[in-house]
Amino acid sequence: MKSKVVSILLAVTLVVTILGGCGNDNNSDVTTGANNDTTTASVETPAVADSGELPILGASIYSAADNFNSYIGKNIANAAEGIFTTNIEDAQNDQSTQNNQVDTMLAKGAKAICLSIVDTTAAQTILDKAVDAGNIPVIFFNKEITDEEVMKSYDNAFFVGTSAADSGTMQGEMVVQAWNDNPDFDKNGDGVLQIVNLMGDPGHTASSPRAEYVKKAIEDAGLEYELLAEDTAMWVTATATDKMDAWISKYGDEIEFIIAANDAMALGALASIQNAGFNTDGVTSEKYIPIVGIDALPEMLSKIETGEVIGSVLQDPKAQGEAVVVMAKNLVEGKDAMEGLELTIDELKAVRIPYQKITNENLEIAEEIYSME
Repeated sequence: MKSKVVSILLAVTLVVTILGGCGNDNNSDVTTGANNDTTTASVETPAVADSGELPILGASIYSAADNFNSYIGKNIANAAEGIFTTNIEDAQNDQSTQNNQVDTMLAKGAKAICLSIVDTTAAQTILDKAVDAGNIPVIFFNKEITDEEVMKSYDNAFFVGTSAADSGTMQGEMVVQAWNDNPDFDKNGDGVLQIVNLMGDPGHTASSPRAEYVKKAIEDAGLEYELLAEDTAMWVTATATDKMDAWISKYGDEIEFIIAANDAMALGALASIQNAGFNTDGVTSEKYIPIVGIDALPEMLSKIETGEVIGSVLQDPKAQGEAVVVMAKNLVEGKDAMEGLELTIDELKAVRIPYQKITNENLEIAEEIYSME
């Protein structure tokens, strides 16, 4: 490789974590992370730098145990090739670790910083570091900084991600559609949907909106429901299995739908109910409880294909990663952050990547996004 080109350093350990996934027989602790438009986001990838040493893009994900964050990190690295030198750091869900990582990035001369922050209340600290280093651009992703004053306090601060409310709404719409299309899901024939709901980490900005809007969408459709149980499983597969074990033991066949705020928890719930004899043969199972998740991760897609799971709401890690790199390049070059992006930015300086509903009928959409050759 010519000396003018600096290798992109990929975090191999992150890739191993990603490929590990969580399936029917593997209940390792996997976590995940939010436009009703079904149009795929379009991003124009910047041209490769012509000459000279590539600038450094500092990048950190809050935890490599979070599959979805790891996928975004992988896509940031892919999109940065030939444009930036970057290495995806793992903050290990510790804000002090991430603060130190940012210090190191800036000390090495990073021209821009992008990160899914561990603790959103630490955003001002990160921005202060960037200002002190010479007004370095900062692009937050996945975890939204909801403090408007913090985001507006620094012109070079932006967010790339999704709208958590949209994901909850789309998930609720999927529940309603499945319920209406399958009269047999109403096991007791009372016309009321009996559900259990696995929520995400209360400290994550997507958790509460997802829980709120999934139920609102069901109500808005005129469908009556009964919430049998609701609790956080912290985005984690094994925790969701434990919660679901208790609920299936208590309610058994009374449960008519399982809603999970991410795929990791949906897969944990699936493992639990399959141990109890449910969903063992897809939708043709003698005992069946429909499940919906959020993220549409590769390990979830295989369960949708077999019918063990009804569907999931896709977050697009490829579009998010590419948008981060395009914006970082623009800002480093003194251009408008949105140049080359067929996306919009709102008053909170947030660029929203659309969600998409994924069922057995359109699996290829998610499969193509996750085919990162």
